[in-house]
Amino acid sequence: MTDYGAIFAGIPQPYLVLDADLTIVAATDAYLATTDRSRKDIVGRHILEAFPENPEAAGTVEQGPLEVSLRHVLKTGEPHEMAVIQYDIPRPANEGGGFYQRYWTPVHTPVKDEAGAVRYIVQNPMDVTESVRQTREADARLRIALHAADLGSWEYEPETDIWRRSGTVDEIFGFAPGEGGPVAAPFFALMHPDDLPTVQSAVTEAIEGPDHTILRFDYRVVDRSTGEIRHIASRGEVLRTSNGKPRLIGVMMDVSIDRLREAALAEAVKAQETLLQQKDILLAEVNHRVKNSLQLVVSALSLQARRLKNPSSQAAFEQAISRVRAITSVHERLYRTDNPLVVDMDDYLRGLCADLAANLELRDLLRVEVEPLQLKTERAIPIALIVNELVTNALKYAYPEESTGPIILSLAAVNDAMLELSVADEGSGFSGEASSQGLGTLLVKTMAAQIEGHVETLSTERSYRTSVIFPKEASK
Repeated sequence: MTDYGAIFAGIPQPYLVLDADLTIVAATDAYLATTDRSRKDIVGRHILEAFPENPEAAGTVEQGPLEVSLRHVLKTGEPHEMAVIQYDIPRPANEGGGFYQRYWTPVHTPVKDEAGAVRYIVQNPMDVTESVRQTREADARLRIALHAADLGSWEYEPETDIWRRSGTVDEIFGFAPGEGGPVAAPFFALMHPDDLPTVQSAVTEAIEGPDHTILRFDYRVVDRSTGEIRHIASRGEVLRTSNGKPRLIGVMMDVSIDRLREAALAEAVKAQETLLQQKDILLAEVNHRVKNSLQLVVSALSLQARRLKNPSSQAAFEQAISRVRAITSVHERLYRTDNPLVVDMDDYLRGLCADLAANLELRDLLRVEVEPLQLKTERAIPIALIVNELVTNALKYAYPEESTGPIILSLAAVNDAMLELSVADEGSGFSGEASSQGLGTLLVKTMAAQIEGHVETLSTERSYRTSVIFPKEASK
């Protein structure tokens, strides 16, 4: 008599078999090794009981999508391939208890009886933990970019209604983290009834289009905790799984402040305020809109960079993101000030350098010495790009290996008419990329020329200094 149980147990791939009640009935030896469990630990138990949620990761709604996927297979009789989920594995008591952090892409395949009903589900959980960990740095940079831009990230699977998102999305809709559950239905229910058909139509058109179809839709939601109307701008694109199933991924932003500003602007025009007051409102609105547009560009670049495998391509995207961020931060400060025509350089450069140093975890190396100065917007933006290039390069390359030392950014008056911007260190100076023909150096020279200045460098065995000397005011 053929021992099918022994044959199944010995299959070299990790497989788990569930019955229609989602109770575990069998597992291969490879599955037990992958999940660090024994058959007596899991066989005969409901899968969510055998693999409980990590209490330290509660609210991530990762357990919810797993159950949604399994019940989708039971309902449709069709296999389902999940996106990457975090599902931690209990650590044995003799090893101190707790959980191992693990990431998976489970595939659920139905086994039907003669009547066509699903009798069993075979789960093949592919462990992608190492791959996820290798991309952790890029994911961290994306989270920083999203947080800085007040953007929420989301991923939606139309086939199952699985809705994965960041905590910012829950906050926008008025939910506590994870409170909304694993599917999108509770969130769609909060959309303004006049806007919901438009959103549904946009989603339908997108999933019927080719891979990488762009999604653009704006809508209103009713905050469930306050009843307030919020205006949301959402952008994304279509990605397809290996079996061609559509998955939507994107970002959203609460633009309610923009709408309030538009209303304030309309009231200002209607009341025929003075030309100067109207100009100030318009300038603030322009700066705010430019900032929002640039933040969406940063987020789009960050999403694209996550899919790149070539290190040089990733580095190029990161440099582009850093440069756009430098310009964004100027407009961010402009729309928050009473005078949208000038930038407080001390406040601005300290904020920019703090962001640059924080991303590289080198905050303690950087010193900022800026005299109290206010410069016009058209001069502040080139300076922002110059500082971004010089400081980033110094943070990355001034002190190779284990050596450390200060990096000093200064902006001071040379005389009544001229200013000097400099970045100095006690290390090796510019990297090979920033050679005389490198893009970074060319950008610094171009921006210096735009403010009618020139670049000077001073290099010794123990120091490197780059200065840009330029007039306080433009000649024209």
